Amino acid sequence: MATFAVSSGTINPLTRTLPLAKNTKPLSLFSLSISLSLKASKTPLRASSMSYDKQLAAAKKAASLAVRLCQKVQKALLQADVQSKSDKSPVTVADYGSQAVVSVVLQKELDSASFSLVAEEDSGDLRKEEGKETLQRIMKLVNETLASDETYGNAPLSEEDVLAAIDSGRSEGGPSGQHWVLDPIDGTKGFVRGDQYAIALALLDEGKAVLGVLACPNLPLSSVASHNPQDPQEKVGCLFYAQVGSGTYMQSLDGSTPIKVHVTDLDNPEDASFFESFEAAHSLHDLSSSIAKKLGVKAPPVRIDSQAKYGALSRGDGAIYLRFPHKGYREKIWDHAAGYLVVAEAGGVVSDAAGNTLDFSRGRYLDLHEGIIVTNQKLMPALLKAVKESLNEKSSSL
Repeated sequence: MATFAVSSGTINPLTRTLPLAKNTKPLSLFSLSISLSLKASKTPLRASSMSYDKQLAAAKKAASLAVRLCQKVQKALLQADVQSKSDKSPVTVADYGSQAVVSVVLQKELDSASFSLVAEEDSGDLRKEEGKETLQRIMKLVNETLASDETYGNAPLSEEDVLAAIDSGRSEGGPSGQHWVLDPIDGTKGFVRGDQYAIALALLDEGKAVLGVLACPNLPLSSVASHNPQDPQEKVGCLFYAQVGSGTYMQSLDGSTPIKVHVTDLDNPEDASFFESFEAAHSLHDLSSSIAKKLGVKAPPVRIDSQAKYGALSRGDGAIYLRFPHKGYREKIWDHAAGYLVVAEAGGVVSDAAGNTLDFSRGRYLDLHEGIIVTNQKLMPALLKAVKESLNEKSSSL
């Protein structure tokens, strides 16, 4: 059990801090709650006998507010907004801000003492001297976003509050208890280009994905096949959500009536279209091409950034999604958890290249055989066969 040296006294109403023992740095109440929640014990909850309506409502609200922040940044993307992490992938002010907003909203809406969040970002770079200006911008954006919803506008967050909210995502997840899983901006390169990205939020219960939300601000409400980015009248902005046992729904981000969606029932692979990652660095396009050729697929691949692919596939825009990362890459759970449930509840199948279901109970990473394949139940046998043959050919040619 975590212990803190707290001296007697009352909360300072101006600083919202607790007086601590001598030589102990004060923590804001928000930061203290984050520290406690990272260490709090979790009571096991059974996915099969639970309703997650309250968590779903909170997740939709959190993702929708994060979209507001991201859209504001994307409209006026400045060079200063893009930093470079140690792995050289771009990280934006919106990435950090989105994670902070989702963390704050989930904790305020659910008031959970055992809050656990597995997320992509941490505040390490922001705590450095060269990150101070960026942190100021993030804090301003987060407070403006929260203030846009009257529920959260009364008490602006401090810098330390924002840093603590970001760092709440340091949970390791695992097979016990409930864990939120977040990619604050999935498809950062697409975001920087002004293209597709998603706020991807899922809930794991006892290691199983039980809730998934995908907010896709630039995904058209109609099929991507008929999408015309030059048409200013075309409506974009989709919110997909799924709860285990309840199906998958889509609505516009501005709040249209939700409609239930389902994957395509196509059974002839020759007529299938398939999605793959936009960036060649994210997936082996030549391997995907070999698999498509074996299936007899005639249509060219549709390349889209982010888990927006999962959303598009869940409503039948395409029939197959192939992802084969380069050797040595380890998939993270936040890159697939939300999309996995959105497709599964829409009647689709998500597995690794050997046909094994994805296991989100092992911490922050997925242990996979080769890659990830997604399709409907009718096409999966033929797809698995083509994948196996293509992988064998690839191995024998090395």
